[in-house]
Amino acid sequence: MTRYNEAIPISGGLNCRDLGGHVTRDGRTVKCHKLIRSGHLSELTPTGQQQLLDYGVTVDIDLRSSAELRKYPDLIPSGIEFIHFPCLDNDDTESTGTVNALKSFYSRSAHSGYLRMLYVYRKLVINEHSQSAMHQVFAYLLAHGDEATVLYHCSAGKDRTGLTSLLILSALGVAPEDVKQDYLLANKFLVDRLNQRIRDAKQAHANQNFISSIRDLSTVQEDYYDQAMTLINYEFGGINAYLHDVVHLSDADIQRLRTIYLE
Repeated sequence: MTRYNEAIPISGGLNCRDLGGHVTRDGRTVKCHKLIRSGHLSELTPTGQQQLLDYGVTVDIDLRSSAELRKYPDLIPSGIEFIHFPCLDNDDTESTGTVNALKSFYSRSAHSGYLRMLYVYRKLVINEHSQSAMHQVFAYLLAHGDEATVLYHCSAGKDRTGLTSLLILSALGVAPEDVKQDYLLANKFLVDRLNQRIRDAKQAHANQNFISSIRDLSTVQEDYYDQAMTLINYEFGGINAYLHDVVHLSDADIQRLRTIYLE
């Protein structure tokens, strides 16, 4: 049984893992084969498509922008329903940008990528487009969670997917320190992708500023997570208030989510 700290082997997939196995503060456990977080599905092989079906995935929620979706459409089999809830109106994370496209901007300072990511996390928390997508995700889980196995993803499965996972695990009652560790686990599953991007940068004769920025754009960091949580805590009154007032979950909704997804 694959749990949250292991990758689900999906041929052509990226950073795909199950939220199952997390233990809540009241001692219950998140069910496996119900909530799957992932990176893009635009390079799935036929084997990977079958592996998703074999794992039980019935719904694919794409959090990427419309432009990303047009350029890199998901390659999912007909047995999986596709839903688009764009979290941002463009790829502010730069996750799909090529080395040449990013080179001019991120070569100026070693901190360009880091500062960009802090901006992205602020936008993910306070932007109405992002907030609306989170509301739509939870509305879907409440309406269809009993029968569905939902995979949700962005491009790398770390930022937009990371925030979505933060909110889901928090709503289910997982302790904050465990929610944070789930977020940081993304780096474990993105090593190959990071190394490839750095190799591409070096082949393009990029300077050290650019390589530092690529590293910051291609990974998750505690500072990014803390940026989101600081805003949630001080602008919105904490995670519970954010779930209620921004994501529009009632106490009854949260109890229903826990009934669906905990054992």
